[in-house]
Amino acid sequence: MRALCLSIAATLVFGGSAAAQTEDRCAFDLGAMMSMDFATFDSTLDSGWRMVGDRPGCEAIAADLLAQYRTDKIDEQRRSLMHHEAQLRAASGQTDAAIALIEQVRSMQSAPEMIAYHDAEIAFLRGDLPALNAARDRLLAVPEPEYFTRSIARFRERYPDQPPPVWPLNIETVNGFVACFGRPYMEAYNAPCRRSGN
Repeated sequence: MRALCLSIAATLVFGGSAAAQTEDRCAFDLGAMMSMDFATFDSTLDSGWRMVGDRPGCEAIAADLLAQYRTDKIDEQRRSLMHHEAQLRAASGQTDAAIALIEQVRSMQSAPEMIAYHDAEIAFLRGDLPALNAARDRLLAVPEPEYFTRSIARFRERYPDQPPPVWPLNIETVNGFVACFGRPYMEAYNAPCRRSGN
């Protein structure tokens, strides 16, 4: 799950002598690149992707860097903004608009736990309890990834006063949708309904 992703400092590694020369010429710190804000990454001449792309023979590597930045940062931010917009539209009674946005967000996901979560949201907004229960079952069936325990430990270190996330992610929200099915979206989304979930 990307909500708990950690920045990883790395450089591209290639095999073979010709590739080793390319590695030296095109090397960069991936963690530093991914930590840059958009303006720095895209619009400065002495940092960001241009410090790789302006080197002869490094164009393809710079293109891959751009693709990774777009996928890992911009697309994720876009999904997040669209999802928050959908939640607000659902809260304001704009159910059809909320469903349309969540369907778009769902189409941009690849993680099975996020797909199941968005299916649960859509089912709740459509008033489809069997589909909601089926989505919840799929969410519960997603195995916990190996990194999750380490991520929780880091979360507790950084935010000792906050309750850590539980696996599967968003299960408390989906439990709230089930427990308070048929009620307004924000009522089902919030804590009292979540606490009454299974």
